[in-house]
Amino acid sequence: MASRAALLLCASMVLAAAAAAEARDFAVGGNYGWKAQPQPDALTKWASALRFQVGDNLVFKLDGAADSVLEVTRDDFNRCSTAAPLATHKAVAAGAGGSAATVPLPRSGPYYFVGGAPGSCQKGERLLLIVLSEKHSRAHLRGLAPAPTPEAESPLAASFVGGPAAAPAPATGAAGRTGAQLLLGAATVLGALLVGW
Repeated sequence: MASRAALLLCASMVLAAAAAAEARDFAVGGNYGWKAQPQPDALTKWASALRFQVGDNLVFKLDGAADSVLEVTRDDFNRCSTAAPLATHKAVAAGAGGSAATVPLPRSGPYYFVGGAPGSCQKGERLLLIVLSEKHSRAHLRGLAPAPTPEAESPLAASFVGGPAAAPAPATGAAGRTGAQLLLGAATVLGALLVGW
């Protein structure tokens, strides 16, 4: 009896660790998507309300096979230059007539993206986001305050872009979920097993 309880306790700890480390996919721009934006730096504002982790992925919904996303340096981002991208991400078929480019986030720090089509960056198709370091894992973030309101200035983002960055309302949907739901489900199942034994 005691060995089963110890085994279940170990299994629940493994499930909790796996749930906390779960990578997420973020549809860039939320419902509005990756396209020319109505407000300057709207995509960067969208990203500032989210907490990106190493291992997460960005999903850019593109307008076709000719469209692309370019990862660029800070200077090229600020100038909207597409002359020397660090990486080019092209669309692959995403089903239902759409296409998307999935971009992994393998390291912490800032990432800079611009649209590959001529003039798209100048129309707001550009994104700056910051991936949190490993020491700032999701488990540590649970106790932090929510993202700042749209009126607040983000000094960290401002230092990367050269101006203030505000956070919009948090995104909803699958990209906003963490492993907490998996952990709750696993705890419920384990609790039922323990009570039954």
